[in-house]
Amino acid sequence: MSGSLPEMGEWDAVFDETYLRTYLPLTSDERSREQALAAASLADVEPGAEVLDCPCGFGRHAIPLAEAGYRVTGLDRSETQLAEAERRRGDSEWPKLVRGDYRELPFEDASFDAVLCLFSSLGYLERDEDVGVLRELRRVLRPGGALVVETAHRDGFARSAVAPRTWERLPDGSLYLEERTADWAAGTIATHRLIVTPGGERIERPYVLRVYSAKEWLELLREAGYQETEAFGAWDGVTPITPDAWRLFVRAR
Repeated sequence: MSGSLPEMGEWDAVFDETYLRTYLPLTSDERSREQALAAASLADVEPGAEVLDCPCGFGRHAIPLAEAGYRVTGLDRSETQLAEAERRRGDSEWPKLVRGDYRELPFEDASFDAVLCLFSSLGYLERDEDVGVLRELRRVLRPGGALVVETAHRDGFARSAVAPRTWERLPDGSLYLEERTADWAAGTIATHRLIVTPGGERIERPYVLRVYSAKEWLELLREAGYQETEAFGAWDGVTPITPDAWRLFVRAR
């Protein structure tokens, strides 16, 4: 997708090179592959199926899915994320990588057998906008196709108490700090990310994530037009949700 994208505001800055600097050191290729294959299994699709990974970030799920034989299209709004995904993909034909916004997908109706939306990729907008994104993801699903969402669980965060501050040293020597403020009445967690480089440069990236309960997720999906909606406490599609679970695994058709 070329040309201008719908405005996102401060979110564009959140997913720039600082995101790669802070999250790449925390990822494991083996763990990413396990998650990707588990998501495909939860979506009930086999290798050869056409799958949309949206947003795909730097390709940590799209690439292992493609290596497993899925015909994967990865869409992301961030040029920085897509450039890293292209670097990691190398000369492989798949995944196909497309720049675009998940509020206005550049695909025809019923283009994919499954859509994956992983790692808390929703919740950065207002509630009605999240419903609009879910509706757009449904539009590109083929009849009977499944949407799989892996995301934060509001009840688990509230029960366990969000750590107000954390810090760690990055491989490049930078100091990475996060400060979080939860507003459970609004259902949001405001995070202020700060990187202090070895040279003393300060890079700040604040953002707010809207977190939903399992019940709210199923309500959002039904509003978006999905007929079958389920939520689980693990990738296996069987484990029930517990109050202290930090992650939710949602499937909708």
